[in-house]
Amino acid sequence: MRVITTELKKLFGNKIFLLIIAAVMILNAYLMFRTANSGESSPADYKAVFSELSDMSDTEKIDWIDKQLNNFSEDQLYNRNVLSELYEECSNIVGYKDYLENIKSQAKSMKSISIFAKPDTFNYRSITITPSAYENVQDVQPAFDISNGIILATDNSFTDVLCVFIVIFIVLTVIISDREQGMSGLLFALKRGRSYLLLMKIAAAAVTILGVVLLIYTENLIISEQLYGLGNLFRPVQSINGFIGCNLKISVAGYLIIYILFKFISIFAIGSVLSLIAVNAKNTVTFYGISAIIFIIESILYIKIHPLSIYSIFRYINLISFTKTNNIFCNFKNINFWNYPVALIPVSIIAVLSIAAICVGLSAILYSKKRNLEFHKIGLKINIKKNNKIHSKLYYTFYKSLIMQRGFIVVIAFIAISGFMNQNFIKKYDVTDVYYEYYADTLKGKITQDKLDFIDNESLLFDDIQLKIDNFNQTGYSSEKNELYKALAPSYGFNLIKNRIDEIKDIDGVQIFYDSGYRRMFGITDDDDDMKYAFAAVLLCIFLISPLAANDKRYRMSSIINSTSSGKNRYIIRNVTVASVYGLFAALLWIIPYIITIFQYYGSDGLKASIRSIAFFKYFIIDMTVLQYLILISLIRIVFFIFLSLIMLWVSMKCKNAASAILINFAVFALPVLIYLLGAEFIINIGFNPLLSVNVILNDFTPLQLVIFPITFAFIIISKIKNHLLCS
Repeated sequence: MRVITTELKKLFGNKIFLLIIAAVMILNAYLMFRTANSGESSPADYKAVFSELSDMSDTEKIDWIDKQLNNFSEDQLYNRNVLSELYEECSNIVGYKDYLENIKSQAKSMKSISIFAKPDTFNYRSITITPSAYENVQDVQPAFDISNGIILATDNSFTDVLCVFIVIFIVLTVIISDREQGMSGLLFALKRGRSYLLLMKIAAAAVTILGVVLLIYTENLIISEQLYGLGNLFRPVQSINGFIGCNLKISVAGYLIIYILFKFISIFAIGSVLSLIAVNAKNTVTFYGISAIIFIIESILYIKIHPLSIYSIFRYINLISFTKTNNIFCNFKNINFWNYPVALIPVSIIAVLSIAAICVGLSAILYSKKRNLEFHKIGLKINIKKNNKIHSKLYYTFYKSLIMQRGFIVVIAFIAISGFMNQNFIKKYDVTDVYYEYYADTLKGKITQDKLDFIDNESLLFDDIQLKIDNFNQTGYSSEKNELYKALAPSYGFNLIKNRIDEIKDIDGVQIFYDSGYRRMFGITDDDDDMKYAFAAVLLCIFLISPLAANDKRYRMSSIINSTSSGKNRYIIRNVTVASVYGLFAALLWIIPYIITIFQYYGSDGLKASIRSIAFFKYFIIDMTVLQYLILISLIRIVFFIFLSLIMLWVSMKCKNAASAILINFAVFALPVLIYLLGAEFIINIGFNPLLSVNVILNDFTPLQLVIFPITFAFIIISKIKNHLLCS
């Protein structure tokens, strides 16, 4: 117990850890409020409806909602989207008995269909056992009550991400920090052995994870109660919207208890996997690299494998899947275990417990067999064929970073991430954009009088169609009206191209081309591609640059390096060179594949046209081609990334170990991007985010912005490096 107490004191005595907890709580609360108010219906709209339904039976509630839906008068007090949603939800609850009977009847009918009637198939076996899974809920009667509060509190991906971020810090502090601080040799001599030491460390981590889960999800429930209300917690869990297919005979309160326990076990399982990696990783960079690879593989399996595939076991028995607790419990599911159906809930529980137990056991065994990491055995190896060529000091700096500090693992991992992101790039299907592309291709080139006449004729045509539709609306229904609506559909894309031409036709040298890809690339749309790709590039720089100087301090190599003939000055210059190369590499790994992907999906027409041909840039201060503008933002991103890399290097020089440098750089550079991507849009203009985006700076352009940012940060870097040189 003393070891557990000591580890807990080490964790909670760390001001950074307490700051992270506070920041996560604040961010989580903000995202909860933003999520609740981001849709077309606000929490107040739901409260207004439920205040009227409070004293009614379920049958009376559905009748009242139906009456409100059929009220088309101007004095309608309630949000129609809310009424439609609640009507469907209430209908499911009122018809719950019919739902159960339908499961049985469907099973019987499907057995008679040839594609399901083969006894040796997964479908047949699943159909056979599904009705029996609902036997214990035959006497359950759900009650219609507000579900939004429970759903908001329990179905948040951003809360899971924040919890995993805290778990990473816990693993770093509890397991890796001792090695980073040179304490391993002392702790290995513990009276009860190394296995006991590690098990106590993991126990301390488990206690902390449980506290974090309770704290964050209690916050979720409190906020959800304030926004929506939680309803009667003793009603059956089937009363929650989306849980009508759950086969567990428990109350909502019972489900919340199960939810918290399973959430803790699943996040602890992730922590156990990270602990196993930490025990075997030789340095912090290796730990992050291997962790990233594992999570990439798990994400690919979860996304790519179809739920009914013969390999679906790898989709559901998966670290990502385990965090989706509602998806596991909301409905009875059989997963395909090589053509044999197995129930998802018990398999998930057994799997997550097994993964946690196996990883903890392996960690203890491997930790007990590890030699002292602080005092390596010195040996002499003779290799006759060995090349004795002496390389430059810069070569050895790269060798130290990529080979000795396992930076190549990070490079491989992020090349895979880059490929995965571009492979899963999505061009959203939009009918309006399809017609917009058609008209842009039809009118491609310079704006001439013939094209303006074409625009006028098309406008008259669509106006005539709209007039006919208005006449039919007054006279009643007609089958011809459907045909008119089809004929009117292209008008949505046409109006976009017409408005664009109206805005730019008086500007010299402009052309028409399909510009949706450029608008997406230049941050005019809301796709946030710039920040998504910047996040991966920033992480690559953090994991490569943070250990550069910090590891030398950890092993007390600085004094030795300073006493060499090249001295401290050239040591700093070499690290600056390496950091700059990494910044350049990260920027190019983002920029080039992304541009190629955009051109593949949207085409590259208009590269030689004026940037003012895109209506958003009609007042752009410099008249340049689209290609020149693309080169400009690419060069600015490269320059900014190199500057940010040098700031990361300065942090590395100030830290005593790589773990601290990585943590600080992550908090300064990566965490704000992550917060923005999770939904906190205001933070795009805070910290280094504008430099990472570049689009934010140029789209709200002032001439000084392109000067102030580089000069300011160049001054910071130069002054810090100068101080180091003067102190040498």
